[in-house]
Amino acid sequence: MAVIAVAGLAKHYGRRRQTAALRGVDLTLEDGAVLGLLGPNGAGKTTLIKILAGLLRPDAGGGRVLGFDLLRGAREIRAAVSLVAPTADVGLDNNLTVRQNLVFWAPIYGLYGARARQRIDSLLARLSLEGKADAWPMHISAGQRQRLALARSLLAENRLLFLDEPTNKLDAEGVRSVRSLIAELNQQQGTTVVLTTHVMEEAQELCSEVALLHRGAVVRHAEVGALLRSLEEVRPIQLEIAARGRPIAVPPAGALPQAVRIQVQTGEGGAVSVTIWSRDVPATTPAVVDWIRGAQLPVRKMTSQRLTLDDVFALVHTSPPEVGP
Repeated sequence: MAVIAVAGLAKHYGRRRQTAALRGVDLTLEDGAVLGLLGPNGAGKTTLIKILAGLLRPDAGGGRVLGFDLLRGAREIRAAVSLVAPTADVGLDNNLTVRQNLVFWAPIYGLYGARARQRIDSLLARLSLEGKADAWPMHISAGQRQRLALARSLLAENRLLFLDEPTNKLDAEGVRSVRSLIAELNQQQGTTVVLTTHVMEEAQELCSEVALLHRGAVVRHAEVGALLRSLEEVRPIQLEIAARGRPIAVPPAGALPQAVRIQVQTGEGGAVSVTIWSRDVPATTPAVVDWIRGAQLPVRKMTSQRLTLDDVFALVHTSPPEVGP
């Protein structure tokens, strides 16, 4: 079932509405998916999230979110979704401790008594805030306040969660805990997640699909693996072998999945350099490892250059879509 099904979303800013933030966005997202919204600054990611969360009315287009009409049911949508934005900590009360902030919000989300205490304790632990439970928000770091804002939104246990740069301001420990929690919410509780990020590694780790925005338009929307494969970029796997005059029987490219060409060069001291060009490095690598083991080759070094979402991002920059006003 689609939790988001919208079409033709447009939004303009400015006194004369001369600045287009969104231009005819169509988007469908099935229940249980994790969608990454990627794009450069000004691509329209935050505007799209605000519209989908019922916080902003589009100038054109419409659809449904969680079954509610995007235009007529904004209040119902806002009550049924959770949103964490980079500035979410402005809603924290500095006159309440970390735990007291969550205790304050719990009944607003329908949590009382033992159930509320259990949920609060669980979130404090999962987001590494147990040691700061009795601290004032102004005395903890910006990253910890971001995690507190996330904990506050997750009290509601809503089916649809919007995260606008969820690991912004976080240190390495915070990034790990937040990414782990997002994966847990999706895999164990079935929460549908829409997140924006500038970190390609984050999108590849967390998202089942990505939508690439450029100048207010969705230029690609696909499952992550399919999107990377669709580029059909050929990448190298490079081996350095201490052959010491020993002949190397290199398998033909056709024997290695997705390999298109193999180049062998002999260097100083009899070392052999083998470069295997592949359209799908993850698919080719296991077969290369099996060949190395079977031939008992003394490999000094093995490196590969995988296709990443950085490459996809670069493609959007170099090939901007032609979208009318």
